[in-house]
Amino acid sequence: MLPHTLARLSSQLGGNQLVLHYLTEKDHAWLRALIDEYERGVGSKRSELFTRLKEPLATPAPKAKQRWAVEVLQRLTEARAKAAIPPRDARWATFATAATGAAPRSEVLKNTALLLGTDAEGLEAALFADLRSESTTGALPAEISPEKIALDANLRLVSSWMQRARGVRIAAWGNTRALVRQARLHGLICNIRRAAPPDTASAAAGAAVASGLDALTENPTEGVELEISGPRALFRHTLIYGRALSALIPRALWCHRFELCAECQTGSASAIATLTVRTGDPLRVGRELAPYDSQLEARFAKDFRKAAPDWNVIREPRPVESLGSLIFPDFELIHRHDPTRRWLLEIVGFWTPKYLEEKLRKLRAARLENVLLCIDQERGCSDAELPKDAKIIRYRRRIDVRAVLAVL
Repeated sequence: MLPHTLARLSSQLGGNQLVLHYLTEKDHAWLRALIDEYERGVGSKRSELFTRLKEPLATPAPKAKQRWAVEVLQRLTEARAKAAIPPRDARWATFATAATGAAPRSEVLKNTALLLGTDAEGLEAALFADLRSESTTGALPAEISPEKIALDANLRLVSSWMQRARGVRIAAWGNTRALVRQARLHGLICNIRRAAPPDTASAAAGAAVASGLDALTENPTEGVELEISGPRALFRHTLIYGRALSALIPRALWCHRFELCAECQTGSASAIATLTVRTGDPLRVGRELAPYDSQLEARFAKDFRKAAPDWNVIREPRPVESLGSLIFPDFELIHRHDPTRRWLLEIVGFWTPKYLEEKLRKLRAARLENVLLCIDQERGCSDAELPKDAKIIRYRRRIDVRAVLAVL
């Protein structure tokens, strides 16, 4: 069954709101029975095992939820081909033998088996042994548990609807750095601005706990709002874009508080419903992001710290608010003995003159002068097309730290 068909079975409409039937602790008993049933089928054909897993379990389970859990199990295990001879070799030899005459199927298999040094039964088993349904069932990961299956199934349910989103809005407060980085890293089409403070009684207490951290990305009372185009809003909505959008959910769970609203197509283009995901929903938190988005950034930071001991390198400094949106520089360079000497540094990979003009316009509106753009010289346009007042260093594979210091 197609993933979105399963998603509809695991959801319902309440007016124009999508209500998702999450797997919770109440489902752990039948999930344990599902795991036990799976382990009994390890070593058998996947098609046989998963036909059995779609049947009722010893512990009763909701049919739609059970199907979602089986989908998760399928993705957690590797399919292994088990055949006397390589399946491709078996098919090639069989088709070549069949092409020589109009012999019956049984005779073709027998003659081909003799050529390959096996019997007709072994040859027939090898013909399609590399198909996922015919492969051997592998063992589950050692760390598998009902809780892990439930969390993975819930995330897949939300992601399936996100694939059908026309637009997404995420408001998040506190520890939003990972969320913003994820959106930028995947190149999602979005506008980022400051979010209004959450209306919670514990906001003041949270602010005291977070004192001393970056106000916008760490303080529970400060936040960001991301307006993102969904796959269905694009001229060609792609699976890759939908997956990148879904990847924001595990990052949003790092925030102190968040709310995601997605306008999703439930059927025809005119049938729209709102999906809401918020703090407290039973979803799996993503792994912590690496300190740098790329090897280029990591190499620059290392080279600069070594070449300029009198300068501090701040990764992902406070965002700059300008013209109703937020700008997120890659680095801030601050002199140790003279903090008034501060530079923002942005590494630009893919770019166009219009993109740079807009970025510089926002930086000028924020009254920031000390901004340095490092541009990949293998991409984009010629020097004549660059803004005249831009401080720019071109790089190829590695940023020249000496050129950066010369500007500073």
